[in-house]
Amino acid sequence: MRKNAKYMEVYLDVKKKVENGTYPIGEKLPTGPELAKYYHTSKLTVKKGLDMLVSEGVLHSRSGFGTEVIRKPINNSKVFGPNEGFIKVIGEEHVESEIHTFSIELPSKKIAEKLQINEKEYIYHIVRSRFVDQKPYSLEQTFMPLSIIPGLEPKHLKKSVYSYIREELHLEINTSHVYLKGVLSTAFDAKILGINIGDFMIEIEKSVSLSNGTPFEYSVTKHLYQDFVFEAVFVEN
Repeated sequence: MRKNAKYMEVYLDVKKKVENGTYPIGEKLPTGPELAKYYHTSKLTVKKGLDMLVSEGVLHSRSGFGTEVIRKPINNSKVFGPNEGFIKVIGEEHVESEIHTFSIELPSKKIAEKLQINEKEYIYHIVRSRFVDQKPYSLEQTFMPLSIIPGLEPKHLKKSVYSYIREELHLEINTSHVYLKGVLSTAFDAKILGINIGDFMIEIEKSVSLSNGTPFEYSVTKHLYQDFVFEAVFVEN
């Protein structure tokens, strides 16, 4: 079984210790160097793991003060930012992907507008379902322009498309615009995810751009509402 990245080990272990009271609310964590020594890793890796808990609102970090526990995590929550690859967060050993559509085609007017391309420029049209620990999790429909993301293959869809973009194409993913709404499942949703037609679902519409501002993805993902938690943390400086 493939191990989690080291920063994920830090994230999961510290999260567990906050949950069980080893690190109580209101108390500070050990220093970065102390944690780096404990986890046999670098201070940068420790910071990356702790920053995920900061983004969840579990920890609060201030320069010159340290990192304080401000609340316990939500049960079964997973930190999953809009630019974070799904497999990177959950772990490859827990995720299975089934490809239902992988085609190259011309975009509709709406998709061309979302990707800011000409209607005569070809795109990938991808439909895939995701299962976590063999349980249905989500159904994704994704559109990407060939001119921006060349060489995409089914083997990348089985794993992480974002890893392919970052590690093989050497592109930097930067900005996401995300819209959430409630929808009712269609016959296709019900068949793939094993639910009833008309069941309530959470739909996430997402547009993602590279660091130079170029849009490279427009997607619509439907989630089972039972497994979906949205959390926003507002910090006033």
